[in-house]
Amino acid sequence: MADTPTTDTAPNGQPLEHTAPPGHSLIAHQVHGWCSKDPGVELWEELHAWRQQWRGLMPDQPATDCAPHPSREVERHG
Repeated sequence: MADTPTTDTAPNGQPLEHTAPPGHSLIAHQVHGWCSKDPGVELWEELHAWRQQWRGLMPDQPATDCAPHPSREVERHG
């Protein structure tokens, strides 16, 4: 399985944690080192990380969206 690009910190600037606190996503912490339940991390950031990982599994596929135009979240956050 392709790995998510590694960084030294989560989107909230905290160190990566590969064990999840109670109520957090264990698999997201194991794969990314953080999840959207962490303070200062939004759901769209976790969804984007999963999407990037999935795209990494299909390197020969075009990186296009099925939607006719970007969502408001994508327009706001890139």
